Amino acid sequence: MSEAAVTRTRLGFLSGLLFFLLVLGVLLWGLWQAMVWATASNQVPVNSLIVQGEHRYVSREEIRESVLSLPEVGNFFTLEVDRVQQQLQALPWVYQASVRKQWPDTLRVYIVEQPAAAFWNEGALVNTHGEVFEADRKQLTLVHLSGPKGEAHKVLEEYRRWQPLLAARGYDINRLHLTPRFSWELTLNDGVRLILGRDDLEARLKRFMNVYPGIMGRGQVAYLDLRYDTGLAVGWKQDEETENDQKRGTKSDRRA
Repeated sequence: MSEAAVTRTRLGFLSGLLFFLLVLGVLLWGLWQAMVWATASNQVPVNSLIVQGEHRYVSREEIRESVLSLPEVGNFFTLEVDRVQQQLQALPWVYQASVRKQWPDTLRVYIVEQPAAAFWNEGALVNTHGEVFEADRKQLTLVHLSGPKGEAHKVLEEYRRWQPLLAARGYDINRLHLTPRFSWELTLNDGVRLILGRDDLEARLKRFMNVYPGIMGRGQVAYLDLRYDTGLAVGWKQDEETENDQKRGTKSDRRA
């Protein structure tokens, strides 16, 4: 090959390389400009919010306001769905939220509400998983459960075990309480309180169901103490009222 041919070959190679580098540079510059445009705060905002799932207690407006309170919603590309999910799950009645982006400017949200099972102590609720949460209780009619901190799951479990047993005989639990000493007390819908103690609980409930129908004047029963190996003790409303009056009188005397 002559020297002129070699020179032409080299020039052709260099020209091709320069052209390739030029095209590559233009592509990279265009990509960079696209990224700058996409990440600009005033470009491609979230313009549509679609809320799915059943929600009785959390409103669409609450969900919308919660999402729009995030500054990131001004940019569809930089918005992190995990951030939106955390924001929604902080709402009192939201148990779980899933969030998905949909091109070009839509956010899809699926809401699962807290499955409330009972009232818990003063002001809180417990869900069907035994987890305590705080939310508006005004619209609810639920059984009242109470007990020491961290024992909500245990109290709910015992309620689920005892309620069918009592319901089969026409009784319903209105309140179930676990004392700080881990002794059980429950109140039926008719206001009668059952003091069960800590041991042989199911046997004591069965004893109540066997004995209570035979008690005369059941409408005046205030409580039944079942903390005995056999039998039970009955507290009457009249006696309880007299005792309360005596206590109030004693306090009045002290103040005098």
